[in-house]
Amino acid sequence: MRVSLRPYRASRGFNLDWMLVTVGLMAVALLTGSLIRVPLGGPDAQFGAYMGGLRALSDTERLLLFEDLSSGTDPAWSGGARQDEQVGLGAVWMAVPPEAALERDIALPDGVKRAFVSFDLIALNDWAGNSIEVALQGRTLLRHGFSEGMGGLRLEDADGMVVRARYSGPRSLGLSPDQPKLTAERLSIEVALEQPDPVLRLTLTPQPGASAQTAPAWAVDNLMIIVEGDQP
Repeated sequence: MRVSLRPYRASRGFNLDWMLVTVGLMAVALLTGSLIRVPLGGPDAQFGAYMGGLRALSDTERLLLFEDLSSGTDPAWSGGARQDEQVGLGAVWMAVPPEAALERDIALPDGVKRAFVSFDLIALNDWAGNSIEVALQGRTLLRHGFSEGMGGLRLEDADGMVVRARYSGPRSLGLSPDQPKLTAERLSIEVALEQPDPVLRLTLTPQPGASAQTAPAWAVDNLMIIVEGDQP
């Protein structure tokens, strides 16, 4: 089965920060121990449905992980550091040093038949000639050159996995007198996979261009894992 790309529909009309709305709703859901549950079918079977920015769960799904980096302990990435000082960016997990890969192992409960993984890749400043590679369970899913927008997205073959993505940017971040000017690009990625391994390994690897003298900055945010089985 070939990895397929399914772009999101662009929303228009209101200028609300839906990412912040979603983060707030997810945080509330974790505190209450549940998300909205609805029957799923048809085109929603692979990625589920969203209601008011909140991911809907079927009767056999449950939320395993959602990281709100504005609070809580540091997540278990292989490296990096929390960054929450840049106006307009919010709290993210920054790759430190930027040329190093970030890797994360998430242990899944017994009986999981399907898993849903979503997260944001954020690139800062000039990414001309550079890209990031995303691998799940040791299989490369995609490579993305941020400076090329959606034209820089290259998919790889991976049996049992389906990918969709949404690109936004570049945009200028809020400035303060003591901070340099920054621009940010964001790639929001969702992966639906069948029969995942007992330990789900996510690897994000920067790919510097041939003429790159220094590695550009990048970060990951809003990691969410939903699992499905007979008894979630």
